[in-house]
Amino acid sequence: MSAQNVLFIVVDDQRADTIGLHGNDDIHTPTLDRLARDGSHLQPHTNVPVCTPSRAELLSGRTGFQNGVRWFGERFDDDVTPFPDVLASTGYRTCFTGKWHLKCHPSEAGYDEVRRYREGGMIEGDHWIEFEEDDGTVRGHSTDLIAETAIDFVRSTTEPWFCHVGFFSPHDPRTPPEPFAGMYGPDDVSLPENYMPEHPFDNGEMTIRDELLEAWPRDRDAIRRHLADYYGMITHHDYQIGRILDTLEKTDQLEETLIIFTSDHGLGIGSHGLMGKENLYEHSTRIPLLLSGPGVPSDRQFDALVGHCDFYPTLLDLLDIDDPEGIEGRSYAPLLRGESDSHREEMCCTYRDRQRSIRTDRWKYIVYPGIDHEQLFDLENDPNELCNLLDEWRLRPDDQWGYEPPIEPDRVDTIVADLRERLHEWQTEVGDELAQITTE
Repeated sequence: MSAQNVLFIVVDDQRADTIGLHGNDDIHTPTLDRLARDGSHLQPHTNVPVCTPSRAELLSGRTGFQNGVRWFGERFDDDVTPFPDVLASTGYRTCFTGKWHLKCHPSEAGYDEVRRYREGGMIEGDHWIEFEEDDGTVRGHSTDLIAETAIDFVRSTTEPWFCHVGFFSPHDPRTPPEPFAGMYGPDDVSLPENYMPEHPFDNGEMTIRDELLEAWPRDRDAIRRHLADYYGMITHHDYQIGRILDTLEKTDQLEETLIIFTSDHGLGIGSHGLMGKENLYEHSTRIPLLLSGPGVPSDRQFDALVGHCDFYPTLLDLLDIDDPEGIEGRSYAPLLRGESDSHREEMCCTYRDRQRSIRTDRWKYIVYPGIDHEQLFDLENDPNELCNLLDEWRLRPDDQWGYEPPIEPDRVDTIVADLRERLHEWQTEVGDELAQITTE
């Protein structure tokens, strides 16, 4: 059976490893745990770990090379049809509330109602903000106000609906209200397993805004304080999402509503010595994706390679709606239905003209063309991306290892050559003209 309604929740900056049920013992996320138990959990990749391009991927079903949005301030190409436009044309009452961060108004993307909306992505000072409404000004914490808007919409709408909830959380400034502000202290949270005081090399973005949120080298206690505030923000929006689900239950709509929770991208916050998301490590490109409701199996975790651009065709597939022409993504609904056990052989990601990557089930290759540097990680044995195999075997001749090499040195060049070729094929396919690297 197809869903009658769709609740689509997108948060900002939430890493894939921040859900209690899936292995993070430091964080309290009862609502997200509930969605994971009731539905399915994936960890997709965004093609670009930056707010605006990743949101454009979700809405368009295309990467930035195909939809026109590769950085802030860019608009969709004229031939892009955002999926809310398709839903509205098939009878859904569509609503947007919260953080938009695209260079158009939501009404241009197919939303019938736009409530408590902000085009820009940043909140200055703290999360207590104001929205102008017909009967005056409302002020409160952004997460609370946006959740209240969603609750009012799903409670009052009688026709089939699609509600897009864009929380600013857990993006900095990380200022949750009490009791969430005091829920975690620095001693209550663990450092990431790939915590580093400094990044091993200058990746070309060491002075971007996000990286200036904490001094170099990254102090352990300072990172724990950042994580404590980060977890407080996540537990706060978890609570407000729970209120929305309670409203669905009280209005007898829960069983007929497809619920999706995801983030635009992840975050460094101490991993690899980085604070921001502007890099192609797993902590920045992978995000949580929870689906629950009609057509979705319960208590399942899928490890297949999927991307943000795949969400558009997947949603329409689950709703039994035909795709428009020009969709670049591929539906992973067959994966959810048990009709397939895999999705993609590789995922490619980009960051400006600084970085490119390709990831398979086992291998991750990252290239930094501007500095002639490259990395190869064995994700099967090194999921935290701590050992760059290219540096390891090149810097240590065979007789100087002192222990068993993680991979036979003569295989490294073969693996990298294959990944370079596949990355180049993808670049050619999507129209990415950035040269990969000049060294051999």
